[in-house]
Amino acid sequence: MRNLVLISITCMLVACQVTSDKADVFVGPSNSKQQQFAPLDVLVQAHLNVCDNQSRSALTGYRGHQKLNAFFQVFCKERSTTTQLRLIAQLHQQEDWPQDYLNYFALLHQHTAKLRQYKLNNLALKKQTSAQQQALQDAELALEHLKQKLAQIEQQRLASPATLNNENSMLGVKP
Repeated sequence: MRNLVLISITCMLVACQVTSDKADVFVGPSNSKQQQFAPLDVLVQAHLNVCDNQSRSALTGYRGHQKLNAFFQVFCKERSTTTQLRLIAQLHQQEDWPQDYLNYFALLHQHTAKLRQYKLNNLALKKQTSAQQQALQDAELALEHLKQKLAQIEQQRLASPATLNNENSMLGVKP
């Protein structure tokens, strides 16, 4: 009886050990889509390479590499943030991208949208500054005309004291 209990306990301990070892191994579907695409750090490096005019294409051999390289070529050369935002939206819909890529595109969209807003704000400030400079120039011009008129009046007053004496005499005022 004692041997039977020892054998039972030994079997249970072995069974627990085998079960706990198998708990660490995940058996399920693999994310084959993620394996078809380049890792995110390779995508970012490819983006930097294209924008820095380096010819290496780190994405070659991965799914979607032609679309991504074409996108980076156009995106990096485009100065219009509106066009860049449109390009990001088009790229987003061209492929069944992995979630890491979608997050990267969303981050790129967010930064481009902020840059667009900064550019629009800067343009509005330039227009406002231009209008204020024009108003200042107009005021300076009006002030210059006023100074000229005052100078002419003063010159007339100083140039003709005899005229003033004659006018005063006619009025009956003595100088």
